[in-house]
Amino acid sequence: MNNNLAFTKEASPFINQRLLNHSSVMEQKIYQVAGNVYSAVGFGLQNPLMIEGDDGLIIVDPGESLESSIHIHNEFRKITNKPVKAVIITHFHPDHWGGTKAYITQEQSDSKEVLVIAHESFMKNVSSSNGQLADIRMGRAIWMYGSILPNGEQGVVNEGAGPLLQKGTIQMVTPNTTIKSGGSLELTIAGINMEIFNCPTETDDHLLVFLKDSKLLHVADAIQAEAYPNLYTIRGQNRDAVVWYRGLDKARSYAPHYLTGAHMRPVSGKQECMQLLTDYRDIIQYTHDQTVRLINHGLTPDMIVDALKQLPPHLYHKDRLGEFYGTFSQAIRGIYDTYIGWFDGNPANLNKLSPKEEAIKMVAMMGGREAVLKACQEALDKKEYQWCAQLATYPIRIKRDDMEMRLIKAKAVRYLGYQAENATWRNWYLTCALQLEGAFDAIAKQAGPNGGFPSFSKTIIELPTEYMFESYKTKLNGPESENVHASLKCIIDETRETLILEIRKGVLEIHHNSDFTCDETIIASKETFAEIMAKDITIHDAIKQDRVIVTTPHYIEEFFNYFDNYTSFIHMPFTFE
Repeated sequence: MNNNLAFTKEASPFINQRLLNHSSVMEQKIYQVAGNVYSAVGFGLQNPLMIEGDDGLIIVDPGESLESSIHIHNEFRKITNKPVKAVIITHFHPDHWGGTKAYITQEQSDSKEVLVIAHESFMKNVSSSNGQLADIRMGRAIWMYGSILPNGEQGVVNEGAGPLLQKGTIQMVTPNTTIKSGGSLELTIAGINMEIFNCPTETDDHLLVFLKDSKLLHVADAIQAEAYPNLYTIRGQNRDAVVWYRGLDKARSYAPHYLTGAHMRPVSGKQECMQLLTDYRDIIQYTHDQTVRLINHGLTPDMIVDALKQLPPHLYHKDRLGEFYGTFSQAIRGIYDTYIGWFDGNPANLNKLSPKEEAIKMVAMMGGREAVLKACQEALDKKEYQWCAQLATYPIRIKRDDMEMRLIKAKAVRYLGYQAENATWRNWYLTCALQLEGAFDAIAKQAGPNGGFPSFSKTIIELPTEYMFESYKTKLNGPESENVHASLKCIIDETRETLILEIRKGVLEIHHNSDFTCDETIIASKETFAEIMAKDITIHDAIKQDRVIVTTPHYIEEFFNYFDNYTSFIHMPFTFE
């Protein structure tokens, strides 16, 4: 029986061979390390860790969804039935905490029956990522992880950092114990002597866990996967390369004899652990330093990518460092953007024509649409897929429903996907092909509302009330409300928390002073507020269902109409620009 969620096969004309080989490291297995530590590899994108103590368990990063975490929890229960004494959440990415309620309840955290440990900025970071950026982060993540693609030869092979991102219910348990930036916590839980310390690497709120007796170091995403790190992730985030490799230097100072990680198989032996930590920090420093060296020569991102081409031989394609998740070229562009920003020094780029205006002029210069179509077909015939995709983009910018051009671009990007060594690039190419062919919407809608993913109201309700409303600021449509001054008192029925929303000429300010004089008041449960904000329910229907108390319904309705809907990934036009 093949216990591997990743696609495995000896060879396929539709899959880059190295990417296909990479699936073999993701076999579903509970690895026992240092006697009492168990790493659940291959059950999803992220590998939960169970540490068995004398009279209880410590769970590190419970998993990405409730459903997948229940499965892993059941596997752990085949090893031991000891109670959970602590949960450690290493950082704010949802694949590390989405399944926490498979192990414990919020009540157990509130009462401190179970220690729930995270960085002090954990809740703020979750709010920023899953609140004000919820639409675009979900949208781009779905493309990056190929979440609507089939699994297999013509779809998702693996995710680079793991076999498959597990869709499902995401539920948070808020921490009861936090660690300050630069700080650490030394404690003994169930007889396990450990140090949990802040180690900024992939994220600033990263926590690493060191077991003193066995010298096991859990690196979480500090070693991001058995792959080149995502210094820039195509779902849209730069990571600080200097912070990351210095964090790995801190990890090296612990001289571990065992390494476990959230997206990798365990490593045993002091020499092997130190070599991996050193290689990983070196690949990051090399990328950073050589990019900055050429920035100082005045080179643009494209010029730097062309000049450096690939990593040096001792790092290029080394075991556990292949470009399956991050890539050297996208890291270079991310580092450039971090230091220099969007302007590459070319004055023609200061005030560019709009993409559509440029496309009209380019197509005319090339002899019109038919000439471009002919050139695209010739490029396809020569297997110049990148050139074909770039050329076809111009006519599509002019007329989005030009299906002949869309289909030729779809063919080009599909072939680029088949050739890609990087899993996330492959997923993006193949998802793009579906959208160009017109199949994207139908496939997404077959999976249910929001493509089978939780509604936005279910996402934001997991945030503390203050953060839920704070994220609403960026939904206010500034141009539509630039002449509006209105206020609304919002009372959460079950807790009596009170927040004042004041729209003031294109800006939403939130007040916590209950004495603030408001134009109107609305009383509802937190769940109802989340549904109103996400526009899952109208004010009219909420009144009909006795879910809100208001005196002037039309005022409330008009107030919330100044805010945008959440944008489903189905409607994000990445393909056409």
